[in-house]
Amino acid sequence: MICAALLLIPASAAAQKVALVVANSDYTVAGDLANPPNDAALVARALKEAGFDSVTVAGDLAFAPFQQTLREFRQKAQTADTALLYYAGHGIEGRGANWLVPVDAGLEREADLPFEAIELQLAMDALEGARLKIAVLDACRNNPFAGDWTAGTRSVSRGLAPVEVDDVLVIYAAAPGQVADDGDGRHSPFAASLARRVVQPGLPVQMLGGMVRDDVLAATEGQQRPFISASITGRPLFLMDGPQGAVSEMLAATSITSGEAAMVQRPSPDRSVSNDADAWKAALELDTVEGYRAYASAQPDGAYIRFAEANIAQILDPTALGGELNSSAQALISFKSALPDRYAVGAGEALPIDGVWRLSTNGKRMRFDKGRAFAVDGWNFSLVIRVEPEQVTMLDIVREEPGLYAGQDILLGAPAKLTLRSDGNLDVSIATFPFPVNFTMKRVALDDPAMLDAEQPG
Repeated sequence: MICAALLLIPASAAAQKVALVVANSDYTVAGDLANPPNDAALVARALKEAGFDSVTVAGDLAFAPFQQTLREFRQKAQTADTALLYYAGHGIEGRGANWLVPVDAGLEREADLPFEAIELQLAMDALEGARLKIAVLDACRNNPFAGDWTAGTRSVSRGLAPVEVDDVLVIYAAAPGQVADDGDGRHSPFAASLARRVVQPGLPVQMLGGMVRDDVLAATEGQQRPFISASITGRPLFLMDGPQGAVSEMLAATSITSGEAAMVQRPSPDRSVSNDADAWKAALELDTVEGYRAYASAQPDGAYIRFAEANIAQILDPTALGGELNSSAQALISFKSALPDRYAVGAGEALPIDGVWRLSTNGKRMRFDKGRAFAVDGWNFSLVIRVEPEQVTMLDIVREEPGLYAGQDILLGAPAKLTLRSDGNLDVSIATFPFPVNFTMKRVALDDPAMLDAEQPG
């Protein structure tokens, strides 16, 4: 059975960047997987935003349609600069190889693998012809068939085995022997990070896997460690637009041997190309407003200035500019709260507290923005009421005196007082009857840190 939806972005006859996104979830024997369709849709949207000329999304592929889909994708990849394969579904090791599992696979015994499953090497072959080849395997789930196989086989029940493939960047959702976490929400931590990083301006492909790994390690508290196998060129390559022209050529020289590089690179006394690249790498690894601002300050004429500015803007306003969200899973019975949308509430004057803050009560983020506060992440406010991203929770915020602000909390229907503490965080008190509600908002990133620092209590 095949239920494939093909979403094609109009492209020229020879597309420059092509992607195949496969999501297998409705398994005949192995049972359903909840997240692959959601994860695949998220990744496909991110790839389109990253400028891929053709993104093909295929769902619930049986054996024969799976082979045909790979055959058709290979024809596109042969004339492409970049070809990317993303697979979400069951993936197992057996007979000394890795296999992607079609939805109609029965696999009563390990010997059935060549006749019912897709060997990973065939999927890798579908990337051939492209100059940059990327395979992303969100397939490190428990082997649902291994319990029925005879003892003494070389199959494993957890994850995929590592492989080294020449000229291909391979990113596994989990390390060998681990299984991938589906997460608490609609998307797995791995897919959420991949979608975010793919569209991150100025991120070299060579750093993509490492950044995703660090994100997932943090999100799963070290329980899941993505595995990266990379044998691609050391020259900086970008999915989103990277530096062009002479700067790009100089950056490329950093992958040449030191003797050759000395002949090609002629950095000015006040700015070396290698230092600029190293500074940008350090900023990416921090991935904070402070880190990007430090890069911009140290490298005012750097090759990545516009990417630093784009990343700063994305962190300061994630919901408007495609930044990462960390919303709570929706409750079993949950009604969207009757809160106004951020764009339905007029903006006032800029305030020193404008920026992103984190609630001490649930760890979710909010943004103060010119007299109003709205949710960045979504959360369940009560058993049945949910606050969605970009819903306004506080209105009419004004500065009464240095370090002291007042507003009207919509959720609790009461006046609010916000007091700047000596550590730079905010104490919030909502004057509900008969007892006030008190909590702290912790600083994440400010539009103008110097403006708030001037308000700091002595």
